[in-house]
Amino acid sequence: MARRYESDVLAGNWRRRKVVPEVDAEPDLVVEDADSGFCGAVVGFESGAVVLEDRHGRRRNFPLLPAAFLLDGAPVTLRRPVRTSA
Repeated sequence: MARRYESDVLAGNWRRRKVVPEVDAEPDLVVEDADSGFCGAVVGFESGAVVLEDRHGRRRNFPLLPAAFLLDGAPVTLRRPVRTSA
């Protein structure tokens, strides 16, 4: 009788969480909100949220939650970029 699976499906570290990368929300970075599907470029921040503007000029605010955005189809966590002093 042939083996149904090539390897043990439970072998390995299945409890390890996937690491979602953190990305600086730089101006003009195009991301998609994972829940609503709204896609737009970062134009600023208001009250702890990132402001995205779509191609039609509509703006919406989204909270900076973990894994709340998609960048090139992959989940990411956006963070406010750190300002460097000149």
